[in-house]
Amino acid sequence: MKGFWELLNKIIIIALTVAFIRWYFKGHFGKYFIFFWLFTIVFIIIMVNHKKPSDLPHDNRTGAEVWEQQYGKVN
Repeated sequence: MKGFWELLNKIIIIALTVAFIRWYFKGHFGKYFIFFWLFTIVFIIIMVNHKKPSDLPHDNRTGAEVWEQQYGKVN
């Protein structure tokens, strides 16, 4: 029964994903096309300019060490 439930959940998620993608692409040519196109353009710009975690400086200290440096040792 648990396996059937998991399969049913996967089928529902795939169906919802397909329905959303169809709705989204259909929205580019519908009544509110300007909002869909603006969202798509803004999303692409954000994705292109997004910094990857590997590009950011990394601090190897633990959270406790950072806390002690900023606030002092707690008894």
